[in-house]
Amino acid sequence: EWNVELLRAAGIVSRISWSSATVDLQGQLSKYPGMTERKVLAPKELQDVLPAVKWLYASFDWSSTTPLSDVGSYMQNAFWNCGKDFNLISSRGFVPLDNVRVSSDDLSFIEELPIVPEPLLQFGLIKRLRAGDVLSDVQIEDIVTILEKSKKTRTPVQLASQKTPLGTMTNWYRSNNFLHTLPRELREIRSVLDATVASDEGVAPTQVIALNEVKEHINPDKIPPDMPVPPSTIPFKYTKSLSKFDTNALGFRELDPLKWLQWLVDANAKGQLTPEQNVESNPTFATNVLKALSKNWPGMSQDSKTRMTAMLESQRIIPTKQGMKKPSETYFSSVKLFSDLPVILPLSNVKEGLLTTLGVRKTIEIGVVFGRLMSGSSQQWSHVDLIKYLTSVWDDVPTQDRERLKITPVCPAELPDGKPSEHRYRISELHEPNDSLRRLGLPILQWPSDYNVQSKEAKLLGTLGLRDAPPYNELINIIATAGQSANTSLQEFALKYLIENSQSKGYNNTPIASVKIPFLPIQSAEGKFSIPANCFTNERVTVLGFELLRPDLHKYAVLLGVQADPPIDRCIQRLMKKPPRTKRQARDMFGYMTSRIGVITNQHVEVLGGANIVPIITSKDSVGHEGSPVRHIPPRLCFLGDGGDLAGMCDFVDFGKEAEMFLLRCGSRHEPSISDLALLFTQQPARMLNKLGIDKYLEVLIKLAHEWSSLKKDRALVEKMQQAPFLLATRMENGHEEEDEKGGSKTWHLAKASDIVIVDEIGNYNLFKTDVLAAPQQDETLEEMYAQLGVPGLSSLVEERQQISGLGPDNRPNQKTALHLQSIIRERARLFLYDYSKETLHPNRDTKWLENNLSVQTVRSIVIKTSMRGTNIRHIQEKTATLRQESNRNWVICITEKYNMAQVSRALARLLLIRPKPRDWMVLTEFLRSELSGLQEAGINVDRILRQKEKEAKVAEERHRHQLEEEQRLRDQQDALEREKNIHRAPDANKDMDGHTQDSMPGNFPGSSDSKEHETEEAREPPSLFGGFKKMFGLDARKPPSTMSDGERFVHDDDAIHQREHEPPYTDSEPNGQPSTTEPPVPTTPQQLQDLTQKALRRTRPHTSSTLQSTPSVHKVEEMHTTCDAKPGMNVTYTGTASSLRVFLDNEVLQSSSTTPTSFMTAHRTGLSHFAHVLQDCASIYNLPSSSFQIFYDTSGGTMAFNQNQSLFFNYRFFAQEHLPMLEAGDKDLAVRHWATTTAHELAHNVERDHNTRFQNVFQALIERHIPNIAEVARRVSVAAAAVPPQRPSSSVGATRQTAPAMRQGPPKAAPPPSGSAAFKGAFKR
Repeated sequence: EWNVELLRAAGIVSRISWSSATVDLQGQLSKYPGMTERKVLAPKELQDVLPAVKWLYASFDWSSTTPLSDVGSYMQNAFWNCGKDFNLISSRGFVPLDNVRVSSDDLSFIEELPIVPEPLLQFGLIKRLRAGDVLSDVQIEDIVTILEKSKKTRTPVQLASQKTPLGTMTNWYRSNNFLHTLPRELREIRSVLDATVASDEGVAPTQVIALNEVKEHINPDKIPPDMPVPPSTIPFKYTKSLSKFDTNALGFRELDPLKWLQWLVDANAKGQLTPEQNVESNPTFATNVLKALSKNWPGMSQDSKTRMTAMLESQRIIPTKQGMKKPSETYFSSVKLFSDLPVILPLSNVKEGLLTTLGVRKTIEIGVVFGRLMSGSSQQWSHVDLIKYLTSVWDDVPTQDRERLKITPVCPAELPDGKPSEHRYRISELHEPNDSLRRLGLPILQWPSDYNVQSKEAKLLGTLGLRDAPPYNELINIIATAGQSANTSLQEFALKYLIENSQSKGYNNTPIASVKIPFLPIQSAEGKFSIPANCFTNERVTVLGFELLRPDLHKYAVLLGVQADPPIDRCIQRLMKKPPRTKRQARDMFGYMTSRIGVITNQHVEVLGGANIVPIITSKDSVGHEGSPVRHIPPRLCFLGDGGDLAGMCDFVDFGKEAEMFLLRCGSRHEPSISDLALLFTQQPARMLNKLGIDKYLEVLIKLAHEWSSLKKDRALVEKMQQAPFLLATRMENGHEEEDEKGGSKTWHLAKASDIVIVDEIGNYNLFKTDVLAAPQQDETLEEMYAQLGVPGLSSLVEERQQISGLGPDNRPNQKTALHLQSIIRERARLFLYDYSKETLHPNRDTKWLENNLSVQTVRSIVIKTSMRGTNIRHIQEKTATLRQESNRNWVICITEKYNMAQVSRALARLLLIRPKPRDWMVLTEFLRSELSGLQEAGINVDRILRQKEKEAKVAEERHRHQLEEEQRLRDQQDALEREKNIHRAPDANKDMDGHTQDSMPGNFPGSSDSKEHETEEAREPPSLFGGFKKMFGLDARKPPSTMSDGERFVHDDDAIHQREHEPPYTDSEPNGQPSTTEPPVPTTPQQLQDLTQKALRRTRPHTSSTLQSTPSVHKVEEMHTTCDAKPGMNVTYTGTASSLRVFLDNEVLQSSSTTPTSFMTAHRTGLSHFAHVLQDCASIYNLPSSSFQIFYDTSGGTMAFNQNQSLFFNYRFFAQEHLPMLEAGDKDLAVRHWATTTAHELAHNVERDHNTRFQNVFQALIERHIPNIAEVARRVSVAAAAVPPQRPSSSVGATRQTAPAMRQGPPKAAPPPSGSAAFKGAFKR
């Protein structure tokens, strides 16, 4: 450490020695004269101290030490770190190191910047300082700093010095490549200029130039360099060595000649220029300015030329013999007509086009000519001499002089004796010397010699407006004035002149048709004239009061603006204003309008159709004469022809075939339309009835009824028909219907729709026929129209109250008669409804609906109390048959032991038909009374009708099935795509961490046998939550199949095999028909299981068919090796509904016993309702619509539930045996849990047909995901059951066991094993 300190001391001593040497040298420099003031080393002064400085720099050039480099390092560190002040020699003497810069370029334009002298740049000390970034090169920021300081102190940079011109600065920029760098550096360069204040000593007095105000430079090709320029322009001598790129880089744009000219004009006006630079007083300077402008003239745009002309036209910039003049006051040297004109001096290199544009004239101003040549001292000049002079110089006459010449009166007119008039006219007011024009009395140009229209003078006069013919309006005035003054010769000559010169003088292109002065002679009267718009050439227009052009002028009608016919609008106005009053006038007017029918538009028809223009002669004289009484009606309210029988009801006219076409176009018709008749009858019903009588009036109403489809489209008419009392109705006065046949007491009345009733039930009508106005019963179509107009049916006004004894089960008579009649009704209804259209039937009420919703029941007596709404009339009747509706919306026909088939027919017809007629009751009665053989003999094809009905039912069923299959196929295609994605996403999802296949869920399909290996594996399996589930549903493989009861088995029932092959995932083959060799992947990941469970729930749907048939099948489960899935066949039929769930009954039950659908539903009403509520709870657990759940019942077999095309079916037999007693005892939670698990089993079959590992995983996932829902529903039903005391078994249950003996004789109860049930209940309680 001692040695290191010695070395550091040596470095410090060296630093002291360096500082002492620099102080000595600095003292030596201060001795030079003026050094203190200028602070800049002169070259000689630098040369004097340079040897000593070189010795100093060479002495303190540190080098590496050997063999130990640390020796030199310790000394150098001590040298540099012992003090902060370190001075270097520079162009400004010894200054601190931080302020010194290095540059090899000439920077004399910024002397204040300390620069290392160039001879010292090669010394090692300088190189080390530069390498360590301690000593840097000159930057733009350094220059900006110095120039800003100079700007603040107003110390200008001497631009006039040869050593420090602006070029020196730009050369430094160029040498450092700053002018070719990025925009940022260019902005820095501009900042240098903005900070520079320079002085121009080349001019007197010396001018200070702030470079931040300089924006332009001079282009010598456009502006001479010796010309004065604006202050914003840098003198040319400082930029002449710069290229265009350099000036652009420095931010200088080229001075625009127009801007320069504007500055000259403004500076001259402000007196800022010297007399030698005054453009209005110095001809030489003005000439130079014109030369500069002439040089730029060809390249200027038209806008620039216009602006330049505007600047100079008011300046006295043109040198002339008479001094400086404005351009418009000067003439070219070629103008020699007068010697005292201000002619321009010779201007070399000034373009004539520039001077012409500025306004220098080539001709004498027309005012000067008028003033000098037409003055009193120059009477020898005439207007002819003036025209000849202008002809010689016309091309050079300015536009403003030409326009002035047109409006100045310079020419006299010709007097009758040929001499000129004293009054002078404008040339455009005179006409060519021509005899025809003289005869028309027009002012003629006085021309002493023959006038040659082809001469130059004539062409110039024509250019100035001399007329060769009068304008059309003046000529028409001449014709009209001559006609009014009875100057026939002049009027005819002028009209002839107009026609003959129409082409040559252009009269055919003038708007003569719009002339408002009457000048055209018409045919009606001599000396009467008309305008072109009011006279025509078609002779038939006179019938409407229009004027006719004189016949000899018809061939010139187009020239004269006369049309053949008036505009159709005017014709219509004339016709409406003054319609015909006689038949002849009507024939002529309407005949003429027929000739114009092609131009009559729909808008015209709308106006004419409602206008009162058709005369109706009211006198006995059908022809009509002037003064005869007449009335007018619109065309759409009259009819053509004699009318026949309707002549007295409607207005018929006949004006001939031609007039008929016009009236038809306006809306007239040959006979009234059905709408016309309806409107007429609604407006005048009493008059029509008096005129026609009852029979014909009724015929008209029937005709209206048959056309009702078209009448009802007119809503306004329908409203009138509903409100008008025009409908016929009858009333029986004394109640004896026979008297009507003898001309008795039936009376006819006209009434409104709201006061009439339709006899839709003859029995009720017989009761109330003296109290109502009844619609005529002659025609069914008429009754339909009455109903459409709002006439109510009598049955809607009649209220019936039924008193039926024998409805209860204790008081009910034998139902054998009712069952027999019910079978007859179901059979004969097909025959009866065969010929009825859908419009006459109640919606959705066909034979199938009848089978499901109608039953027949025998009662002891039926009493009907009938009353009419709004009256006090009451009637009591005993009947043998009536129709009643039960609370569950089903219908029942109640009959007594001795029933009347006609009353049964009436009740049944009311149920099937919307508006049954007596004929319908009679036909239906005959169908029900007659045997099939009798109907066959009567001509009714009984077999064909029945087969047709069955065929239609099968076709509808097949169509519905195909629709379901198509929907399933589309869904399964989507499932197949998703399954394929799952295979690619997780090909080894069924393997564990070691690559071994995972064991499937314990338990197999009931009836299968497992190997000992499986039993051993399952014996080792620890107990789980789902062990109880597997035991309960027969999935425990350890339980022998022989010990399972039928109730423990779940059999999945698909469609037939030909149906399954279209419904993935139940497909047994690939799309190409080959057997499938790959099984769907077993889901193991949570995402896969979630997707499958969602798919299983989403696929569930209701079963909409009324039947279900399937064949049994056996399918081997390949995965289970020895396991087979057995699927029994199903044959069930829709029976009814229980709490909105559809109930199906096994057809064997219906065929092998006396049980009927109605009796089954009635007997098991309470049990089915309990079962439906349990299944609805299950549907809420899985968030499914309850319509997807169906109930079925059979008497044997082990099918507790099955899945049919994603529709779920549950066996009521198992519920009645196992859970119905529990529910009646108040224990419902176990039933809910049991059937919720059964539902999960069937839902799993929506995505997997077989009972394999994939099925078990989905089944387990469904249970796991819905355990909270199951527990919550079970808890809720338990709480609800606890609030209600247990009930004894209802009579319905007893009836169930009495009416269904097969249930007791079936297989053992389907009770789960005790261990499974306990596990099941325990799991959900936990």
